Amino acid sequence: MSHLLELSQVNSYYGKIQALKGINLTVKEGEIVTLLGSNGAGKSTTLKTISGLVRARSGSIRFMGEDIGKLAPHEIVDRGIVHVPEGRRIFGSLTVTENLELGSFTKRKDPAFVKRTLEHVFTLFPRLKEREKQKAGTLSGGEQQMLAIGRAIMSGPKLLMLDEPSMGLAPIVVQEIMKIIKQINSEGTTILLVEQNAKAALKLAHTGYVIETGQITLHDHADKLREDDRIIKAYLANG
Repeated sequence: MSHLLELSQVNSYYGKIQALKGINLTVKEGEIVTLLGSNGAGKSTTLKTISGLVRARSGSIRFMGEDIGKLAPHEIVDRGIVHVPEGRRIFGSLTVTENLELGSFTKRKDPAFVKRTLEHVFTLFPRLKEREKQKAGTLSGGEQQMLAIGRAIMSGPKLLMLDEPSMGLAPIVVQEIMKIIKQINSEGTTILLVEQNAKAALKLAHTGYVIETGQITLHDHADKLREDDRIIKAYLANG
């Protein structure tokens, strides 16, 4: 597998406060990579820096060999990186279908792709098909998360970045979401997953990173991380 995404010595700040401190992270094509860490460790900032919402002050971010560190967020989406942020951020006053169609904005000149991808999203998420004309704000939390992921798929991402997709969801819904993430990956989409549910994330992922106070402290195959005493104590003891 070739390297799809490479972060090298990336430093990001919020004002004068340094949030990321020399991050090195690699995502290979076809992988699910998970980024674990406690609240405030820098997980979400890492995704925001990759997607251009936070500008890296130094270091390099390369996607498919291209340095994307100075590109605007919409240009990064055009390259094939799509970020599903924490909290879903769906448009509550619009219908399910309207939300999904907004996700295909960058593909608007290819109506055949949009139609085909919409049908695929409804196959992945039958519940969204059932509620296609329903206002998104009236959906359950799990359905809203499905919609957020579905909207991201509508742009045909090469790399799908998911920030806390299981947050606030019942365990049975979490299982369903994780199953769908695995299916999306099996269909060819590379995934970078930020997830507080370390047990679920490490079961799903091929490799994992641990970030603490803005620095990567561990990196290994997911199965080895599941057996690491430090991971068990910090993230798996109660799960």
